[in-house]
Amino acid sequence: MKTLLVAMSRADTLYGTHPVRYAVVRGREVLHLGSGAADELVNQAGRSVRMSLDSPANVSERLRVRALSRRFVPVLVQRHLTDNGTFTERFRSRSRVAWLRQGEAEVDVHAMLEDDAELAHNLLPGATRPLTHLITADAAVANLVRAASAEPVLVHWWHQGSLRSLGVRGGSVAWQRVQPVGDAADKADEGVWKPLLDSASANAPAEFNGPHCLVIRLGRGPWAAQGDWASNGSRELVQRIASLFKGTEPAQILLQPDLFGLAFADRHQSLVVNGHRQRVIAWQAAPVAAAVAGLVGAVLLGTGIWWHAQAEQRAAALQLGVQTLVAQNKSQDAQRPPAGAVAALRSAAWRETALGVNLRADHFLDELLAQVPPGAQVLQIKIRRDDVGNERLRLTDGQPGAATRTARARAKREPVTQQAQAPAADGLQPTSEVVNFTPGVPVRRMPQAGEPTFAVDLKISLAGGYSGAKLKAEQMAEQLSRLGRLSDTRLVFQDQGPQAPGANLQTRLTIAAGAF
Repeated sequence: MKTLLVAMSRADTLYGTHPVRYAVVRGREVLHLGSGAADELVNQAGRSVRMSLDSPANVSERLRVRALSRRFVPVLVQRHLTDNGTFTERFRSRSRVAWLRQGEAEVDVHAMLEDDAELAHNLLPGATRPLTHLITADAAVANLVRAASAEPVLVHWWHQGSLRSLGVRGGSVAWQRVQPVGDAADKADEGVWKPLLDSASANAPAEFNGPHCLVIRLGRGPWAAQGDWASNGSRELVQRIASLFKGTEPAQILLQPDLFGLAFADRHQSLVVNGHRQRVIAWQAAPVAAAVAGLVGAVLLGTGIWWHAQAEQRAAALQLGVQTLVAQNKSQDAQRPPAGAVAALRSAAWRETALGVNLRADHFLDELLAQVPPGAQVLQIKIRRDDVGNERLRLTDGQPGAATRTARARAKREPVTQQAQAPAADGLQPTSEVVNFTPGVPVRRMPQAGEPTFAVDLKISLAGGYSGAKLKAEQMAEQLSRLGRLSDTRLVFQDQGPQAPGANLQTRLTIAAGAF
């Protein structure tokens, strides 16, 4: 099967169009190699198209992000690229997790501006053949090197007026550095461009600048005229790269690594969106379905009228199936993410932010004092953070799991306080009693088991006699229960004489961390 490989630079324009370099290949055999305007590609052979797009905004690198689950890595990568200012406009990104352990992941990331990707779709002959792979130019170079060696390789690539030094490992760009070449582009003197190579090698990580590290030079640099693509230790690698294809000069492969590396591109690097990828699959399956239908029709026509009628019925069923698939594709494009995925993302957001939240005491006190009725006086407020908030929680799908070790130890050390009925002597006014109240509708997030909380001990003086103080205490407890969970709620009567009767409302309010 023939494939059309296309390499294009976003910055290059010529008379209102974009020049491209292309190659028609069948497996590892190059059938045709040339260059021209993008509009001329419609006349080239090839059942499918692969493109490498070079743009200053492209990203092909290895990142480290904080993550606890692989399924949230794409969201975290997009947030990282947006927050650090790498992209300020719409972009596409693909990522693959190299490893994940102890809340940290190392990810191979490929990203491109949405405008650049749309330009590639518009320039290519998409009406006659599908675009199966759209990757960055750096990723194409890394794939060409991977096809020849699995060892770490430092690649010096002379391209678009700059020297790009890429640290390639396993087909991914693990490190890179770009140096403008300036006047050195037209000079073959090693004293001009050799310091650029030495500077890049000196700043590379240890795995790419050791004495036994493989170092090669690609592109149309000053070394191309003499064929000095590598030093003695890496010439064997250059020979393996040059022998990957047949039907063309070996130097063409070394001069255009971003073009020939497309033949080894992986799907996880492609920036083709999901909707177009589904159409590509349908496009590739259509010739097979048509061939099968034609063969079945020929057999049925040869067996007579009855078989011909059966062929018509099967063709109608096949057409109905195609229409069903098209309708399903349209409905899938319009579907929103499922509720489970939205809940999982919210759970991840809670896990990332809720574990480190604190209490805005000014907000809490402002709302607490608003619940105190006229004539009442706040005598004491004591706030302390539950020590379970100082531990890392045990999570199950982003939600707090079982109680932590500190909470279990405290449960053994301190008995749980319950609101027990205080006995009162018959005929005597009680000195204290439990306040019975109906919990109000919560206006703040209630504390959950195992999450960080704050315990607030309150002591509020209420004026009036026994009945009046008891009624005020019940009403105030109902209002306070809207802010958190109440426990040990008790009304203690004070012997202040007939001129100043009153009572103290004593309770403990447990509020969730981050609720205020």
